[in-house]
Amino acid sequence: LGRLSPDGRQIAFNSRAGGAINVWTLALADGTTKQLTFDQEMMGFPCWSPDGQYLALEMKRGDDTHIAIIPSVAPGAGSHTQLTFERGQSWPGSWAPGGDKIAFAGLRDGVWNIWWVSRDGKAQKQVTNYTKPNTYVRYPAWSPRGNQIVYEYPQTTGNIWMMELK
Repeated sequence: LGRLSPDGRQIAFNSRAGGAINVWTLALADGTTKQLTFDQEMMGFPCWSPDGQYLALEMKRGDDTHIAIIPSVAPGAGSHTQLTFERGQSWPGSWAPGGDKIAFAGLRDGVWNIWWVSRDGKAQKQVTNYTKPNTYVRYPAWSPRGNQIVYEYPQTTGNIWMMELK
């Protein structure tokens, strides 16, 4: 998964070079790559802030994933800021147009919903209220005016089949 920067000059992407998934950038002008995270578990699935100065990403810690941000220009271990801390899964989708919030798909207590977290991590809000465990949400994206979030909401179903052996 690669994401084009707001200025169209580089792509942020995941790479397993060195073992764990980490975030890299590729400069489109000359093809140079730069590793931005050096995590031992996983930091990946980046999305750019509207000003291109930060990347929101998914950070794995044990069985849980969290939302974190890193500066897009300063590589190095320890340069991230963790924004979510709850047990479960948090998968970043997109930044609000003003750059003050990040929409994410969050799994809490076995149920997926759309959430946002403020850039400083001081506020967090659940914006959908799904309760079925056989549904999930993915890819939340803010509208250009910031008044809507679009996302995927599939439901898993199954059938039981029987066949006669001959």
